[in-house]
Amino acid sequence: MLALIVKEEARARKDITHGIANKYWVLREKRKFVRFNEGLKIRYNRIESGTRPADSKIRDISRKGLCVSSYEKFKEKDSLEIEIEVPGFSKPVKATGSVIWVKELRSNDDHGRRIFYTGIKFGNINPESEAILITHLNTLKRP
Repeated sequence: MLALIVKEEARARKDITHGIANKYWVLREKRKFVRFNEGLKIRYNRIESGTRPADSKIRDISRKGLCVSSYEKFKEKDSLEIEIEVPGFSKPVKATGSVIWVKELRSNDDHGRRIFYTGIKFGNINPESEAILITHLNTLKRP
């Protein structure tokens, strides 16, 4: 019986983020995939709007999503067409994505423009693009 309890406790702890915060509360990591700090170039376009595509930089990326730094404020659930330039590959990674969260930074850039971090979850991604993305992520080191 004791062995079953220890095994269950070890399994539960695997999902807990450890650190100084444990003294005060327990945090659970919601992400299933590792994020990599990678400043890749990205081009995105809102699917619903008739605006032209905009360029930006990726703050971090994983197999299922990314965070973009931009001057444009998105709304949650905005749908985007995405093209990511991956070094070493001639074709960009093409996908659709959905805005999950938006955070405005406290400070503006050098020109006084507001900066937003936007979390995007990948939607449809063709197999070739997914293979390029996974191959690139596998070459990166964990943060």
